[in-house]
Amino acid sequence: MTAPDPVVRLVDYYRDAARRMQDMPVYNAALAVEAVGFREHTGRQVGVIVTPWFMNLTVLSSPPDLDTWRPGQIAQLAFPSGRYEFVVSEAGDNGLIATCSLFSPMQDFRDHEAAQVAALAAADALFEPDTPDQPAEPKPAPSMSRRKLLGG
Repeated sequence: MTAPDPVVRLVDYYRDAARRMQDMPVYNAALAVEAVGFREHTGRQVGVIVTPWFMNLTVLSSPPDLDTWRPGQIAQLAFPSGRYEFVVSEAGDNGLIATCSLFSPMQDFRDHEAAQVAALAAADALFEPDTPDQPAEPKPAPSMSRRKLLGG
């Protein structure tokens, strides 16, 4: 029997937490726990975790991360769209993860489909190359005659 996928294990971890949080005011009962847009990047699984109380960009640690990441630490992680700060924490038996909050609480989401759309847009945007805004074409300088220049 093979071990469950680490993303599936993380979703199960948050589903267990969701059962304990159902009566809390931050809990949006219209939402479910789901992993959205996960993909491999630099040896790590990266995507968005949606829960009824938060939506986070989430990075599962790679073996080299275990040597440097510590719970509570801020990790600067690079993606095609830029560098972002993630908070490192322990997620039960899942080990260390790094998260960057997108939404919390989740009361502005009326249904799970809206949360899925937002999560997928965030996951996809993380992997869009950072292209700085192109400066506008400079306007040609107004033509200046010698007479205008000398005040005439």
